Amino acid sequence: MSAMAQFKDKPVALFGTQRWKRLLMYAAGCVGLVMALRTFRFGQSRRVSSAAPTAAGSYDVLADILHLNNLNEVCFHEKEAIISYGYNSTAVDTSLTLHSTTDHAILIQFLSQCPDVDIYLPPGLRNHGYCEDGMAYVKFLKTRVLPRWVFDIELQHQGKTIKYFDLCPHTALLFMNHYFDGIPDLADFPPVRTLSLLLPRFLPASVRPASSWHSRFVTGKLVVQDKKIVLMPNVEMYELKASHYHRADYVLAKTYDGYQRITAWYDREGNPRRTKVFYTQHVSSDPTQAARRSPTVQIAPRDFSNLRFFHANGHSTEKMTYQLLECWSRRPDFPRLDVYSMDDHSKKAFDRFFKDKPVTNLRYNWGQDVDVVEFGKLMAEVPVILCPSGMEGFGHYINQARASGALVATTDAAPMNELIDAESGVLIDGNLWTADAPKQVMAQGYRIFREGLFREGMEYMVHPENICAAVDAILALTPTERAERARRGRQRYLDQFQYFRTQMHAFRKQLLFDVHGQV
Repeated sequence: MSAMAQFKDKPVALFGTQRWKRLLMYAAGCVGLVMALRTFRFGQSRRVSSAAPTAAGSYDVLADILHLNNLNEVCFHEKEAIISYGYNSTAVDTSLTLHSTTDHAILIQFLSQCPDVDIYLPPGLRNHGYCEDGMAYVKFLKTRVLPRWVFDIELQHQGKTIKYFDLCPHTALLFMNHYFDGIPDLADFPPVRTLSLLLPRFLPASVRPASSWHSRFVTGKLVVQDKKIVLMPNVEMYELKASHYHRADYVLAKTYDGYQRITAWYDREGNPRRTKVFYTQHVSSDPTQAARRSPTVQIAPRDFSNLRFFHANGHSTEKMTYQLLECWSRRPDFPRLDVYSMDDHSKKAFDRFFKDKPVTNLRYNWGQDVDVVEFGKLMAEVPVILCPSGMEGFGHYINQARASGALVATTDAAPMNELIDAESGVLIDGNLWTADAPKQVMAQGYRIFREGLFREGMEYMVHPENICAAVDAILALTPTERAERARRGRQRYLDQFQYFRTQMHAFRKQLLFDVHGQV
């Protein structure tokens, strides 16, 4: 199986009715004729290059990883700035970003260079998770992130007032999850237009009228949104409602499980806006590269013979940190585990299981926000990283774990097992959570086969005994087997970089065709 075949890529979901399929064929013929007449102009300069990505053999993936690292770092620190894909400083440099205090002439000049799609990323979302999401789109869609003030500021130029929507009425806007913040409802947001169409009437020859020109056509209406809306959903989020999916012209699915759920939902609930769904996957930065390039950091070689374990959950309560600590409390014979946590639930677990006991195989670090270089050093040195997630929108911390070159253990459930399989890591058994009816839109009405039954849900419980069993399985592997699985995990990370890059190129071409009728 090829490196690309493992990702189960699916085509974009287009129109669902036979009439639209026939109309699409009719329109394709017309477009083909027009494009043939324009062939002699095909090599002329256009607004964006449509050159295909370079072949995998000549693709400098490390350069892209380092660039993405730099974009993530400036995103995290510059929460009110406009940041372009051209930014590539190893140190945060505010002179390379734009702010609301920037001269209006400069803002107008920059904002008027409208890309195919802009990324909305307000200050409240510029944390590690959403910067990972947003800056990947910035880099590979060759665009920029915009804070909220961009949509409100009135720019003054030669006695005229200019706003963002005046400059870029056709540039699509990408929103993260439910964080639309009322922008599509602003008074100056480009309006929806209804077009009257004269469409061919497709009838069997036996009932086709004889000669009337009018009888061979039917009038129709097409609702057109000049400024397309792109939605990046984490399908496990409770806050995402049906209205968000119905508001979007395009939906980017980061996981195959998400793609299946989203397309099935549109099939069940209807798709009046004819929303297109792309299976894109996603990418994550690699903090170990930041550590390896720091002149002040010394990285000890990783040793798959002398095992240590690592887990970091940040503020998340969905990483099963409580259950992980309970497992370690039962097994004082296990090697050392380093935990970096900032959530109160895991602190309760530590206090319950370890506070009054001598601890020899656990280092619990709570409340410490580790910077990217130190975090990268920790991941670069440790042989095994434990990621027993209960649910994920994509799984950046799992992806960063496999990028580091460590052996990764994660939950044997979607989407976690899309990143790690039994040949590129270790899978941990998990049980579908069924105590409550699922609250997520994409979990309702969609059944998966789990534990012998078809049931709704997308949250999992990973019990302490399952985590302990996975650790025992890791201990039973030879050092060579551990290293080989880790190598495969790292390779899958690199392959996914190439896949995402290609899918972003395809999405830009789709936008160009839909908005301008050309690529």
